[in-house]
Amino acid sequence: MTIKLIVLFITLILSVYFDYKYLKIKNFVVYPAILSGLLINLIISGTGGLKDSFFGTIVPFITLFLLYALRFLGAGDVKLFSAIGAIMGVRFGIYCMTYSFLFGAFLALIIMIKRKNFVERFKKLFLYLRDLFILMKFEKYQEFHGEKPGVFRFSYGILGGAIITLIHQLTIGLYIV
Repeated sequence: MTIKLIVLFITLILSVYFDYKYLKIKNFVVYPAILSGLLINLIISGTGGLKDSFFGTIVPFITLFLLYALRFLGAGDVKLFSAIGAIMGVRFGIYCMTYSFLFGAFLALIIMIKRKNFVERFKKLFLYLRDLFILMKFEKYQEFHGEKPGVFRFSYGILGGAIITLIHQLTIGLYIV
């Protein structure tokens, strides 16, 4: 488990750093993490570990593809979730996605209150969802280039979600090999 945690936190710290500095989670961080996760799980748990790691890589891609296509998430965020799933397994990955979205929503709320654009952002989201579901007008929610008042780095939410998942694992007993 120790090697998994080391690889997980190196991946998370590098992802947050590059997301902060360049507004991108770099492929040279997530791809080696995915490969490392697959190899570590194969070595530690054999083919069962490889299978868990493989599904941990695929499930985030499949479940988050629509959010990426609509530009609610960047490609780097989806790949980071895949890396987390590859390293820690599919169950950890699912919990991490859940906690990341909750933690990310909390961070977004704080940012909107600080920027005093809470009403403006919710109006934009409401109109977007109305257009999407009622008018069937499929457009990107936002672009991710440069600083904008509605953009925040979701890698922060992912880091928080991973930490919460680890705390959940240690306190409630989410079983992870």
